[in-house]
Amino acid sequence: MTDPQHYSAYRETASDLASGPPAALDPGLLAALAEAADALPDWAESLAPEDRLDGDLALDESEFAALDALLRERFGTDLGALRAGLGLDQLAALTVGDLAELVRR
Repeated sequence: MTDPQHYSAYRETASDLASGPPAALDPGLLAALAEAADALPDWAESLAPEDRLDGDLALDESEFAALDALLRERFGTDLGALRAGLGLDQLAALTVGDLAELVRR
């Protein structure tokens, strides 16, 4: 799991995301994560905002592409554009909470 310092460092570099603590996890976001990861819905219900997409959930590039398409369709967000603007450390630190902030805007 990501430590609070790591999350804060990411948020400082992604100031376009809403500030403040991560929002409650939207059921639509959880459903999109489960669908993109080809997992059962129960899996997504156990996710926490600090879970890293890469390190903790082990999403691969095809799952990120599926998640990007689902988030565009359901929330009008662009995960691909967000990821393209991040460095390697920031990509590794991207969390479920960051996605919650992205879909909340």
